[in-house]
Amino acid sequence: MEPVLYDIKDAARYLGVAPSTLRYWEREGLVRAGRNRGNDYRQYALHDLIDASEIAFYRRLGVPVRELAGYRTLSARDLDDALDRTARDVEQRIAELEAMRARLARQRALNARAEELEAAGMRPGAPGIARLDAIDYADPALWPLLVDEPWRFAVLVDAADPGTVFEVVADTPTRAGAVWERDAPGAGEGRECLLLVDPDDPNRSNAPALFAEAARQGLEPRLAVGTYLLTAVEEGPHAARWDYYRAWVLG
Repeated sequence: MEPVLYDIKDAARYLGVAPSTLRYWEREGLVRAGRNRGNDYRQYALHDLIDASEIAFYRRLGVPVRELAGYRTLSARDLDDALDRTARDVEQRIAELEAMRARLARQRALNARAEELEAAGMRPGAPGIARLDAIDYADPALWPLLVDEPWRFAVLVDAADPGTVFEVVADTPTRAGAVWERDAPGAGEGRECLLLVDPDDPNRSNAPALFAEAARQGLEPRLAVGTYLLTAVEEGPHAARWDYYRAWVLG
């Protein structure tokens, strides 16, 4: 029986790559192809495809083309060493992806909380944070933490000065010290709500409206504290972009 030869389109389809990728691998010496004597088109025998499938496997694992350049000269032991290095890289990528999945789940939960607070309005509730610390802007260790865990970023607004929003950090002691603690004497009762802060003008927020609503409910507001949820455009005809905070107005 005559061996079946495959053109580049079929070969690329079986390998799950683009024809241009096969041409590139051939130029780099990673795969081989025969030629049709009549039209000089590439033709791949079954063994060529099997050979190319190993290159495709390594590329899907993320092994760079330059590291595969000497693939045809490697011994079985060399190949095993290469696979061992690749296995370590894969394990690291899996760990990174697991961390990304956890961050994604956390962010989706924060988004859901923002929607819940927006729908619920103001309601009685004790703060879900234990303390707020002033930000030490000269502390280089703080910035990677806030980048990786932005929900630790928080704000504090004094009811006596609702036009000023103070940046603080939640449940993360800093060298600058605590500015508010949930269990401090006279902490008072609270109302849970959604605090909106203008990202382009951090002192512009809906804190005055929240203080007014708390007063209407019979609470004498002293301050509002909130932890960061997300930044998004508010729905509605007069949409604006806000930083959303899960917040508590405290009396």
